[in-house]
Amino acid sequence: MSTTFHTPFATRRESIRLDAALCAAAKLPAWAAQFKLGTAGYRDLLDPADFFNLGVPFNALTAAVFLEARARLAVERGLQALHVGGEVRPHTQELIDLASRIYAAHGLRVHLRPAGMRTTPIWLSSFGVFFDELDGGENFTASHSQSYKGGWKPMDGDGGQLIEMAPLIEQGVRALVAAAAGDGVVIELAAADDPLIRRDFDPVADYVDVLRQVVPAPLLAAVSTAALAGFRAGFCTEGGSMGATARRVFARLGIDCAVDVSSAGAVFFTHEPEHSDYHGIGQLDGVNHGVDPGKWQVYKHVGAQDLLRRGQCAVFFIWDPDGDRFNMVTTAPAALAGPAAAAGLEVDPLDEGRCLVFFKPNQIYFMLTALRLEGLQADGALDRHGWITATTFPTSRSIGEVAEVCARRTGANLPVFQVPVGFKYFAELVGSLEQQTAAGAATATARDVTGREVAFGPRPRLLMMAEESGGAALGFAEPVASRHGARRSLAPKEKDAMQIGVLALCLAARLHAEGGSFAGWYLSALDRYETTYRFYERRDLTLFDESLKGEARTAAQAAGNARKEAAVAFFAALEGREPAAVAASLRAALPAGVDLPAVVRAYRAGDGTLIEFAGLWFELRASGTDAVLRYYMEGRDAVTVGALNEAFTRLRIPG
Repeated sequence: MSTTFHTPFATRRESIRLDAALCAAAKLPAWAAQFKLGTAGYRDLLDPADFFNLGVPFNALTAAVFLEARARLAVERGLQALHVGGEVRPHTQELIDLASRIYAAHGLRVHLRPAGMRTTPIWLSSFGVFFDELDGGENFTASHSQSYKGGWKPMDGDGGQLIEMAPLIEQGVRALVAAAAGDGVVIELAAADDPLIRRDFDPVADYVDVLRQVVPAPLLAAVSTAALAGFRAGFCTEGGSMGATARRVFARLGIDCAVDVSSAGAVFFTHEPEHSDYHGIGQLDGVNHGVDPGKWQVYKHVGAQDLLRRGQCAVFFIWDPDGDRFNMVTTAPAALAGPAAAAGLEVDPLDEGRCLVFFKPNQIYFMLTALRLEGLQADGALDRHGWITATTFPTSRSIGEVAEVCARRTGANLPVFQVPVGFKYFAELVGSLEQQTAAGAATATARDVTGREVAFGPRPRLLMMAEESGGAALGFAEPVASRHGARRSLAPKEKDAMQIGVLALCLAARLHAEGGSFAGWYLSALDRYETTYRFYERRDLTLFDESLKGEARTAAQAAGNARKEAAVAFFAALEGREPAAVAASLRAALPAGVDLPAVVRAYRAGDGTLIEFAGLWFELRASGTDAVLRYYMEGRDAVTVGALNEAFTRLRIPG
């Protein structure tokens, strides 16, 4: 069913009238009952060809409902100004228009990108909301998901995802639909050219000034120096929002951007033109795998191999469409192929003298954590602050090991802290630290979801905040003040792959000048930091085909949810039990012949069950963004990790 409820971009006021008949036809009560703001906001199926198709859950009408709920709550809370941005997936411009007009109709001031700038990377939305001292904002993005999924990520005044307000918006959605099914509801839209809708959101120059705190001048200088000696780096933007903004950032950093791959410049871009289907990236053999740069269907199929083989670049980086995930493809001397593979890196042949090396995001963040710590130590700045390495529970523990070993050797205060999956929990940690330091606390502290309390000292700073899925951000040496000084920030409240991309580019340039490689540097760092957790893997079990529509989708989703709930319940039942009881339950469900290591403990890690064994750990969690169950495992032996994680995916679970 497709019905036009309003005219996108109309320069006149309009109304969307919801009554019982429309609610029933659009199945709004069922949709509202399942509406949830998860780890990355709201994501669901849309129709790329029809914004008004009521046969999919993310459409013009459902969007109007959740935006109206957001607007009413904003007015109730006394908010006055919101930013609205988005990336490139279908109907993004129509959604930005719809949000702007609903908010303006409620008397809210709306800040959009200047004319001609259609897209906003998520990190720029987050930074600009904080820096321009707005009351909040949102970005229409489903990040790395397939282009047939729509997404909405609302944020608070610090630029972090909503935590306290998220369930209130969910309640508001259900209340609106209930009212519409009764006496009816009218959603007002201002004209698209209403004076409250302003095209003045452009914090790029201010962002770059702050970025210089994260990437020291000597590291930045290495890029230009290496470029004179022939260094070039490629960046794949996947047709997303990063191309235009990255060019402006690089220009302000003094990094020369080529017009195209065959032109002169330290960096060049591939798949740069914005494209709602991401130029087909991630679509193989009739299956759409999405555009997560951490998936082999992406990083092995974006043309990196040929560019590296021909010597057109020394390293190839990949950003996802909204600029919050990052990965890279590199080369190393052929002699390193064996040692690199033995250390857990993915290696393919390239030519007689070189091999291809593919990194997991965990391994990139391990290197960048070491790089930042070594830079602080070289500058004599390691002792000035309590530099915190924060990761999610299913992120590689090798990253924290770097900080722990460095602290043991230097005596510096380098705490390690874990949060549940979802960058909003990093933002919550940072916000708490900001409040404590502003209040003059003798030492800032935080308690994790297991009840463990960590003291960070009187001057906490965020060295690294990393998710295994590819999202991360780096904190600042000194608090950053907003435009008029009303706010101060210790770190970004959202994933920032621009930071990560620039820092990785700088390390690549330095290694090129030294005749080294990322693989060689990684192997050296493993030894330097006595790393024990070297072998990590994540297996995703798809629960149902999210591209299905109508009754077929309803049936498949119900079956997938039943499977998910059974698996989650099985592992949840192990939490807090004695190790012997946990082991007995696992052995009873595992395939015959599986060698189970000794169980140390099982506990709740926020949104999943984590089991620590002797020498390795495992976590099961249901994704908050995709219809998959994730099986994470990491240990000190690659064969054990692979065999045991595979066995866990084949557990005989009742129900």
